[in-house]
Amino acid sequence: MDYLQSLRMFVKVAELGSFTGAADQMNVSSAVATRSVASLEDRLDARLLQRTTRSVTLTEAGRLFLDRVRSIVADIDDVEGGLLAATGVPSGTLRLAVQGTVGAGYLAKLLGAYTARYPLVVPQVIYADGPISLVEGRFDAALTSDYYPHPGSVVVRAVARSQTMLVASPRYLASVGRIGQLADLDRLVMLSHEDGASATEHDSTRRWLDANAPHATHIRANSSDMLRRMALEGMGIALLPASIVAEDIDDRTLMQVLPDTKLPSTGLSIAYGSRRNLAPNVRALVDFLAAQSAYDSLAAPVNHDDIALEEGA
Repeated sequence: MDYLQSLRMFVKVAELGSFTGAADQMNVSSAVATRSVASLEDRLDARLLQRTTRSVTLTEAGRLFLDRVRSIVADIDDVEGGLLAATGVPSGTLRLAVQGTVGAGYLAKLLGAYTARYPLVVPQVIYADGPISLVEGRFDAALTSDYYPHPGSVVVRAVARSQTMLVASPRYLASVGRIGQLADLDRLVMLSHEDGASATEHDSTRRWLDANAPHATHIRANSSDMLRRMALEGMGIALLPASIVAEDIDDRTLMQVLPDTKLPSTGLSIAYGSRRNLAPNVRALVDFLAAQSAYDSLAAPVNHDDIALEEGA
């Protein structure tokens, strides 16, 4: 049996804790998945996985082996995927899941530029109001914030970071009086992001608001666009990525609050199922994002060699 394929199967089974799940993702039968790992164990003369009727866990030898081979397999798959993308023309449907923190206006610009370059690709965009599963949703990729908790079997690549802004409508600001220091926020209405799928300790904007306006009235939504619209309606002060509110600032429908205050930045990541046999349209999107500095002049580009990783590696 192919040695590299056995390594791939072992890594996938170890990450998912399931022969059946690994077989489904690699489009083979459970029997083939079992034989593949068994042949690897025979070759190494070592038990890598402990099987029970309810679970599959790594042995000590399996943990040591996984630590060494996971990055090797990922690197090989990345090289193969790049070569396949270079020889294939991006085309067909691109089914893309999007977390609510990614603004629709920004995403429309991004996809407009992408489809102009790859006119044979037809995007299908689904905004998610809950957990995103690439497998269950049959998504080719997902665009999420950098703190989104993807499972370990998903490849996650950071694209860019964007500065945030505190913004409010002129009408709201006129109604609350002068805001001259951070402490003033505690008596006001803050429009903040809430997403049960991703409200984690890594959400820098949520942690900043909790620390600096703990007693404010918080109106929450799981969509940055919804928070922007609430701000435009004069409902409070929102902490949003600069990329989402740049045009509103320019036309003065929103005003920046406490512009000299140091605020957290937010990140954009793309997640996809595997580096191996990555479809040309997905590979093209990954490379396109990497070249864009995603939020144009509002973002700092990311060193992709340092951050392209397999979540949980």
